[in-house]
Amino acid sequence: MIQLGRNGIQIDKEPEICPVCNSVISPLRTDVLKEMWKDQSSWSNKLDVIYECPSAKCGHLFIAHYKRKSESEGSINAFHSFSHSSPQKFMPPKLDDKIIEISPSFSKIYNQAASAEASELTEICGIGYRKALEFLIKDFCLSEHTEDESKIKNMPLMQCINKYVSDVNIKECATRAVWLGNDETHYERKWVSRDIEDLKLLINLVIHWTVSSLLTKEYMGSMQRT
Repeated sequence: MIQLGRNGIQIDKEPEICPVCNSVISPLRTDVLKEMWKDQSSWSNKLDVIYECPSAKCGHLFIAHYKRKSESEGSINAFHSFSHSSPQKFMPPKLDDKIIEISPSFSKIYNQAASAEASELTEICGIGYRKALEFLIKDFCLSEHTEDESKIKNMPLMQCINKYVSDVNIKECATRAVWLGNDETHYERKWVSRDIEDLKLLINLVIHWTVSSLLTKEYMGSMQRT
């Protein structure tokens, strides 16, 4: 346990990662920012402590949030357990360069959806992932069928997949991702046993097989038998 000033306040540990730069640190404690009170009672339920990142490249102040774990209000050795730190800087997912090249809009939309999810906007992030999937699939189809640009842009996504996606792995994963993505936009869910994690996994599979298809085409085109 670590003692904080007077009044017998203790914490179980100090934050080990800076939420701004995501580096492993031994933070510099500056002050107890505030104690929050539950139901106007006289004992602290939550505790916020200001820390400073010791990294010369960062140096930001951040707040560590603690929750009281004492068994009773009158406990002298009251202690608080570390919960989380804020502000939490969003770190965008790392996407393959070929995906960014073929569909920069997918990269932008996907990162915004991931940012919404990281901010616990769970009711809208699925819609963003569904939109990102549509841009990825249609941009991939456009790269393969430039002569049908107008048709691809205006065609419903499932029709586009069925007509223009020939790679079986991409088609099967994309189809299931569309099913789950549509659930995120509808009042009632059809796939009640699946959730946003399944949708993200399927999108990642689409990404994987799309990169594989692009690389295969690239090497088959650049390395011919002599």
